[in-house]
Amino acid sequence: MTANRNEATVFGAGMSGLIAAVNLAREGYSVTVHDREPGYGGSQLYNPSTHVTPLDPVATSEYIGIDITPAFHPVLECPSYFHETRVRLPVEGVYAVERGDRPTSLDTLLFNECRGLDIAFEFNSPLTKERLGDLPPNTVIACGLTPSAYEMLDIPYLKWYGWISRGETGIGSYAWLWWDECITEYGYFSAVNNYYFNLLFSIREVGWDALEKYKRFMVRNEGIEHDNWQYVSGAVPVLVRENPRLFVDGAVLAGTISGAMDPMMWFGISGALVTGKVAALAVVSKERGQEEFDRFMRRFALHHAIKNKVWYRFIRPNVGMLERGVNMLGPRNVERMGALMPAGRIPVKSAVPGFSYMSCS
Repeated sequence: MTANRNEATVFGAGMSGLIAAVNLAREGYSVTVHDREPGYGGSQLYNPSTHVTPLDPVATSEYIGIDITPAFHPVLECPSYFHETRVRLPVEGVYAVERGDRPTSLDTLLFNECRGLDIAFEFNSPLTKERLGDLPPNTVIACGLTPSAYEMLDIPYLKWYGWISRGETGIGSYAWLWWDECITEYGYFSAVNNYYFNLLFSIREVGWDALEKYKRFMVRNEGIEHDNWQYVSGAVPVLVRENPRLFVDGAVLAGTISGAMDPMMWFGISGALVTGKVAALAVVSKERGQEEFDRFMRRFALHHAIKNKVWYRFIRPNVGMLERGVNMLGPRNVERMGALMPAGRIPVKSAVPGFSYMSCS
């Protein structure tokens, strides 16, 4: 397929695709955004949703050229539970954000930023094998967590499974994490903008018994219960240390599918934000785009090795050991140690791609 050099195509109308479209339009490109969903805001299988992430919203806004600060709200509290033992995590520099197409979401803010620019939208228009074989120049692919996109592009991925509950709530900017041997990852609740998202997920199938255990924990410790659970699965680009890549088959990747994800905790918001801008840079200059991508992803391989060779093998299967350690030290002492991290007294260089006190990218 041929295209005018000032035309650009974006597959994916989630946050990274929208940021790429805005930046390309500002560079003088006529942009067409395609999405398999009937509207913007990412997959309806997972969205609307809420998330918490370490982030510097001001630095991120400056980098991507879009003021996203109204969509990010400081987290008031985020306890971490090791079985039944509660430890309050430090929340300085941690924000809650809403995804999807509700008026208060990050995606709505970005979609509104597209207004007045030379950006057209074609919804119910998925990336297919036929299209992949004849992509126009200046194509950006930002297809998020969709396994079929990874398979079409021959990108290795890790499949995750889990239970999701979501809906309206009166809870403010709040979150928790729950660690237990019945899953490989964690139970995760977050709320903002009077909406909540609850996810119990693992890299192996999550049975009904695990969900029942999680539900009992919620009632005992948080006084919350949901009855609208849905079983889902998805793809994340953390299978191999070589996952991060900016180019595939002549197209530029953006967001989660590019590997812009923390391989430890699977933080993906900050990576999706910055790689939306990086993808636009790469359309204009491959060299400049690759330089920026490498800068943001420079710690991925190290943390991937830590997660797979240390965390999964020796630490994560022993939540009871972690719980005993917390109780031996005392939860309040553990909290005091954690409070040193945002203050910089305990150096933290995580693999979170983007701008936060944890990564300093």
